[in-house]
Amino acid sequence: MSEIEKDDAKVAALQAFEKWSNYLLVTTVAAAGWIASKNVTFNSGNIRSAALWCFGIAIVFGIFALALVPLVAQTMSSERSIYYVRVQFRILGRVYHAYLTQACRPQHVFFIAGIMLYCLGTGEDLWIGAVVVALALAYGYLSKPKYVVLARSSPVAQLDH
Repeated sequence: MSEIEKDDAKVAALQAFEKWSNYLLVTTVAAAGWIASKNVTFNSGNIRSAALWCFGIAIVFGIFALALVPLVAQTMSSERSIYYVRVQFRILGRVYHAYLTQACRPQHVFFIAGIMLYCLGTGEDLWIGAVVVALALAYGYLSKPKYVVLARSSPVAQLDH
């Protein structure tokens, strides 16, 4: 793959990341608004509050993730992945550095936690949820490809070693 093709692939990856982050941010804002509106009956006010906090934190990190996208676009060069680009920015005169993963991972984790708390807080029987979660985790684990050959130069192959 030529350098131009590699750059085009990184630009496409960054565009896909930005699009996904936008969708997730809009979805998270809608979920937070819905839960905050009290149109949903929760079994516990504490669980409603925890879900709302998780969605709020996911929103903040989603905004951070989108704010990093132009900086990544300006900074990326020879990195293997958009997730390895270290960007620099200033807040109140102080210099900071960050990677996309420092914003998108918390965004995803807190969004998922908010969804799980929503299910916990609105579900009737906890044991049914436990069975569904166990089945989902088993299905995810068993869905892993059995025969995958990774090139030594691929980022995934390098991370595995």
